[in-house]
Amino acid sequence: MPRKPKPWWREHRQTWYVKIAGKQYNLGPDKAEAERRFHELMARPKDATVQAKSVLAIMDAFLDWTKKHRAPRTYDWYCERCRSFALTIEKTMTVDQLKPLHVQQWLDQHPNWNGGNRRGGITAVQRVFRWAMKMGYIDRSPIAYIEKPKAGRRDEIVTAEEFATICEHVRDQPFLDVLNTAWETGCRPQEISALQAAQVDLKNGRWVFAPKDAKVKTRPRIVYLPDKAKAITERLLQSHSTGHVFRNTKGKPWTAMAFNCRFNYLKRKLGRKFCLYLFRHSFATRLLEAGVDALTVAILLGHQNPSMLSTTYQHLAHNPQFLLEQARKAS
Repeated sequence: MPRKPKPWWREHRQTWYVKIAGKQYNLGPDKAEAERRFHELMARPKDATVQAKSVLAIMDAFLDWTKKHRAPRTYDWYCERCRSFALTIEKTMTVDQLKPLHVQQWLDQHPNWNGGNRRGGITAVQRVFRWAMKMGYIDRSPIAYIEKPKAGRRDEIVTAEEFATICEHVRDQPFLDVLNTAWETGCRPQEISALQAAQVDLKNGRWVFAPKDAKVKTRPRIVYLPDKAKAITERLLQSHSTGHVFRNTKGKPWTAMAFNCRFNYLKRKLGRKFCLYLFRHSFATRLLEAGVDALTVAILLGHQNPSMLSTTYQHLAHNPQFLLEQARKAS
């Protein structure tokens, strides 16, 4: 016997929903109004509830599937971008009405996004409708052929003097903790965002991500903590003994877009746009300049082999004085 339809609360959209005869309905954020709308829908003839799939219904179905079948941070990545896009379209828009221009209009509302952010946004929205095709919800994706900007390469580094200047312009402790930890450990930004209290091993001075939570799914990812990063982690654990370790001033986990907004704000003060990945590259460069062997650097960065250093981290080329000193050693 089929289950009787019942409204439920969708946390990531802050909205009540109900599914009737295979069709999902947005009942709004107010519980009383949602109940009234629910009873109104249930009173309709069954054939009146069958309507064209809405864009928001497809996106919600995709996010539900992602939450069940993908890693939590993958879900968060898609959720953040889908929510941003959903705010720019009509709630009643159907898949047949969706055009590439709607995606472009969304991107145009974020002039501060760089090529990587714009490419990621397009990828996230396109993925929704590719998934809907595979699942049989739709016959074709209406936004399959949007031109994406090329993925850029971050080949800059942050000097110690620049890092000190950045920190001087940050007033809140939560973001300072993020900056100092990224600088000290060379971890990936998403590892700071995703870190859970249960993944901290203070006794051995490290974070341990199981293979299913790591970027490379075949082995654990271990982030080693120098004294300053260890002290920050230990202090944060006193406030957050469960769940996410790093949280913003509102007590919520950091996201990629939140990091981007903070660096956009700093750009107005510093005249240059930084990002957390530059801190990771700077970490690798500092180690290599200090004479640490490439294999050890690769292990600390979480790479599978040292070849990544030669193909991705060529930052020593930006330090001609260091290279000159190395050349002199040969003579």
